[in-house]
Amino acid sequence: MLLVGCSTSKSEYIYTAKNNDPHLEFSSDFGNKTKPPVHFSLNIIDPDSNKCEDFKEIGYYYPESSIFIFAEANPELSAKVPANKYVSIESHYNIGNAEYCYAETLQFLAEEAKNYNVIFKIKNDICNLEIIDNENLNPVRVKPKRQCIR
Repeated sequence: MLLVGCSTSKSEYIYTAKNNDPHLEFSSDFGNKTKPPVHFSLNIIDPDSNKCEDFKEIGYYYPESSIFIFAEANPELSAKVPANKYVSIESHYNIGNAEYCYAETLQFLAEEAKNYNVIFKIKNDICNLEIIDNENLNPVRVKPKRQCIR
């Protein structure tokens, strides 16, 4: 058993992982645009009910090459999740009133012993989230979710 959190001090996510639990690696890809810190939250409690309080922030991904100075570099962000269960992922960046973007919340079945890349992307000023199975490099089947319910 492993106790898994994240690599930033703002983490609310705590999960006691088993050896074969799926592993998620988080990043962002904005093409040639400047990269702000991207925050990721997971819901492993009850993804179907989609309650806001069930989402726990794991931290932010922030590549060292970024020009922003209000956050420390955090080029690696990862988490383990329960095997063979659904997980929902929320992601966004927010630079105050200047600029923000929230990707659609996605739910997927995290399979035992799998590794996934979770990539926050922006294209044509639209933010989205892509989840890739590292084994075959294909996107996984996802279920879009509405904004969480308060």
